[in-house]
Amino acid sequence: MAKTPSRSQRQDVLAHPGSKPEVTIATGLSPEETARYIAEFSAELSYLARRAKLDLLAYLLDMAKLEAAGLARKAKDD
Repeated sequence: MAKTPSRSQRQDVLAHPGSKPEVTIATGLSPEETARYIAEFSAELSYLARRAKLDLLAYLLDMAKLEAAGLARKAKDD
């Protein structure tokens, strides 16, 4: 599993939404690591949503997981 950014690091990234994805803002994570983390976390959230019978939310989180995993693969190849 990718290293998890701290709460303050996540808040710093959220505070700079217009930042270019190539630029790592205080997280120490590359775009590939960030995408991998999002894919893994989305999968966990999807599981929780599915168990709570929140099917649409689970589906959307699955789509986020697939998109993030694809971006992680693409970043790895670059």
